[in-house]
Amino acid sequence: MNRNTKIDSSSVILVSGGGRGVTAQCTIKLAKQYQCKFILLGRSQLAKTEPEWAKDCYNEAEIKKRIMQDLIAQGDKPTPVKIQKAFNHLSAQREITTTLSTIQQAGGQAEYLSVDITNYSALQVELAPIVQRLGQITGIIHGAGNLADKLIENKTEQDFETVYTAKVEGLESLLSSVEPNQLNFIVLFSSFVAFYGNPGQSDYALANEILNKTAYLLQRKYPYCRVVSIGWGPWDGGMVTPQLKKFFEQLNMELIPMEVGSQMLVNELNYSNHGTAQTLVISSPIVAQRKQLNPELQSFRIRRKLTLAANPFVYDHVIGGNPVLPAMCSIAWIANTCEQLYPGYKFFNCNSYKVLKGIIFDETLAKEYFLDLKEINKSDSGEINFEALLWSESSKGIPHYHYSAQIKLVQEIISAPTYKEFTQNQDPEVFSLLPYENGMLFHRPIFQGIKRILNITSDKLTAQCLLDNLEVEKQGQFPLQTFNPYTSDILFQCLLVWVKHFYNLGSLPLKVQNFKQFRPIPLDQEFYVSVKVLSESESNVYASATAHDAQGQIYIQISQMQVTTSERLNLLFLNNSCLEIDNSKIVN
Repeated sequence: MNRNTKIDSSSVILVSGGGRGVTAQCTIKLAKQYQCKFILLGRSQLAKTEPEWAKDCYNEAEIKKRIMQDLIAQGDKPTPVKIQKAFNHLSAQREITTTLSTIQQAGGQAEYLSVDITNYSALQVELAPIVQRLGQITGIIHGAGNLADKLIENKTEQDFETVYTAKVEGLESLLSSVEPNQLNFIVLFSSFVAFYGNPGQSDYALANEILNKTAYLLQRKYPYCRVVSIGWGPWDGGMVTPQLKKFFEQLNMELIPMEVGSQMLVNELNYSNHGTAQTLVISSPIVAQRKQLNPELQSFRIRRKLTLAANPFVYDHVIGGNPVLPAMCSIAWIANTCEQLYPGYKFFNCNSYKVLKGIIFDETLAKEYFLDLKEINKSDSGEINFEALLWSESSKGIPHYHYSAQIKLVQEIISAPTYKEFTQNQDPEVFSLLPYENGMLFHRPIFQGIKRILNITSDKLTAQCLLDNLEVEKQGQFPLQTFNPYTSDILFQCLLVWVKHFYNLGSLPLKVQNFKQFRPIPLDQEFYVSVKVLSESESNVYASATAHDAQGQIYIQISQMQVTTSERLNLLFLNNSCLEIDNSKIVN
């Protein structure tokens, strides 16, 4: 569903934390764009006039000197804490006043309300006369937040409450103070910390992740309201102190300039935007620190439940009327789990991969699946090797083995080689070869990445490919990480096309002898697959396959892949759609 955000000069936007900092800059940018109205909420009291000693003084050192003199004149002791507190209060007053005047200069209207947003009763009472003057609230921007950075063992209950309530209870209070059905949009200011974590910010990460999940729930509840939770990276301003700036410099993370970040918000709420309920805005990803390897070889067992409802993409991967887990998804399952065990290491190699018994989303779907990982060898030089077995257990306790493989993780992936045999020669006779029609392949739109067969001979095939973007919701339990199973699936598809063209037989993946990934194949970007048939038997075809770009730079290289062929598959490929299945009957 396209959710277009209606904002114009009649819009009234309720903004928590809107008087100062990052959120204030965003409201100013929206005012310049739409000349709309704002109700800005904040904790700071806004005085009508400044103290006499502060007038016409803007130098920090001079202001603090005058504060000290004023305290002495009042008979008070001018301690550094008191001086800083008075300076912070004055700075907050001036920033709020500047925000209000800048919005008015941009053609908008703004009123500031000093209120505790977690106090629903007070907020409702204070809002009523302003809503009467400005009109019905049509949008919410929840930018309020507090920090109480400490290592978790040093955090107090009050520290947690300070951080949690502003984010979570603050949002609940805002939503309770408006008529949600009248809202055109809800924007939640989350943080990249919810995704990556950050030392000393466990409570902040938790509170922001709750905002992220709440965004999805609100979007479902109010489908015609644009809801988005923005996981902002660090801004060049706001709560980012000089100490934090140094920390981000050590991570090679650039700060988001105020002008750039505020324009990103405007773009996110643009009429033509079709965004999702959660987005991450960050200059560069945080690379996990590699942990020192335990020299002892270890074994792991990871349990997982699969459901049809949680994996919408499998409706486009149906054979004989039943959704089937793609082979490449099983590799992603294993590889991504290995990476999670060793942050900082990357999937590079899959050897001796076998499809033992595919996973079908029908009555045979197991209640639980087990991934057994056994370390074969590892070294501090940057390489870890695993043996993997993915299996389940029947109701009678009989084990069913589904996939096996050997996985290699490395610290640094070597530079991608060039595929020198690539040829873009086009054979006009095969332009009419349509891979996704008449049962040549069973794959439906999500997996339909072969755009054109360029050439095909008795031992080779070259295909031009591009797979459209796949929404996060449809990726289900197999989200994109360092291995893209959706684009990688096309390598096998190309071999299936070759088998069907020359033998008129359906075929399915069986084995991969050696699989190397130099870089993931991206979505929504053109690439090529070059297949070379190595040998054939009565029921099997062996080939090598390489995915690369137009310059021949390799993404993925498979030295030997094996498919099993069968005339029986022809009819099953034609039956490539299924009715919705009651998943509760499959997984108890």
